[in-house]
Amino acid sequence: MASITTANSGSKRALFYDETKTRRTVYLGRVSDKESETIRRRIEGILSSKILGSPMAQDDAAWLAKSPALREKLIAVGLVEPEPIPEKVIIPTLDAFLDGYIKRHGKSRKPATVAVWKQVVANLKEYMPEGIRINQITAGHAKEFHEKLKARGMATTTIHKRIQFARQFMHDAVDWKIIEENPFLKVKTQKSSVKVNEFVPQEVVDKLMKKANPVWQVILGLSRYGGLRTPSETLSLRWEDIDWEMNRMSIPEPKVEHHEGRGIRSCPIFLELRPILDEAFEIFGDKSEYVVAAPQYRAAANTAMGWKNSNLRTEMTRLLRRAGVSGWPRLFHSMRASRQTELQREFPLHVVCSWLGNSPRIAQQSYLLVTEDDFAKAAGVQKVMVEG
Repeated sequence: MASITTANSGSKRALFYDETKTRRTVYLGRVSDKESETIRRRIEGILSSKILGSPMAQDDAAWLAKSPALREKLIAVGLVEPEPIPEKVIIPTLDAFLDGYIKRHGKSRKPATVAVWKQVVANLKEYMPEGIRINQITAGHAKEFHEKLKARGMATTTIHKRIQFARQFMHDAVDWKIIEENPFLKVKTQKSSVKVNEFVPQEVVDKLMKKANPVWQVILGLSRYGGLRTPSETLSLRWEDIDWEMNRMSIPEPKVEHHEGRGIRSCPIFLELRPILDEAFEIFGDKSEYVVAAPQYRAAANTAMGWKNSNLRTEMTRLLRRAGVSGWPRLFHSMRASRQTELQREFPLHVVCSWLGNSPRIAQQSYLLVTEDDFAKAAGVQKVMVEG
């Protein structure tokens, strides 16, 4: 199939006929008889594989890999295919990558989440060097970004969340093997150790209830005595979600419905809440599908970007003034936290978390509060111990 000829000058060449019966010549130059014989056998093996349409034998491929000059000659006569030219990898700029991230992942997230992503993206585009490619971002850039957020006077918790999201974006780049290491891994942030919620005593709620109209009595009751998230859960609860005989509520959970196994939770109608719901049902049961008979609040709060407080906070502030009561941080969230704090005194943590729809970690971190009753109880115990 292949043969070796020697010219008068001593230069050798390999002759063979390819799969189309065309004669081919490979000029070998001045090589030894042993080397030329090896080349002849290898050519025959490679040619045989090509004619049969099978992959090149492994030992032939290994031999050829060690002879790049000969490989080029075999490519020139069509016996070996040239190596494919690797596609040039184009590393995206940070701006392009972030826009692509939101486009790829935004469809599966709630609009409110995407809105927060866009805030972080805007920060990154503003504070990172213009036109920087994502593989050029270093831990130094990430730490500098952190410092610039702090210089803006952002709250500790806000900065912590924004660095978390920036780290999340870069993890995606690592997953796609665009970068090898996440530059935000070395940025250390901390959550605020101060709980921003404040315990709202029942006596304060009683004052508000006396000044509230029937609709607001229900809102206050669901938030403070039911522990519902307001506005999303409070305004989503329907009368059909109330099981009067079992004394339970099936509470819609718009905030976490995208999580597997979430969307509706079962919660008791607590003792303080039952008379409020009974009275509301007498007034609104045959007039409204929803427990809170205020469609204007739902329309304003349930937006395309997710649930918002809308004007509930404004109305709540007016109610506080009418009742002569001072406000507190995070008006509705604090009432929910107050309910969880009370329940925790009587029931196991995992049970309370199931009823209120959060995790033990989140409850310990943000919801469970130290109250004046705790101090009074401890002081009373201490007094008895001293007297004894």
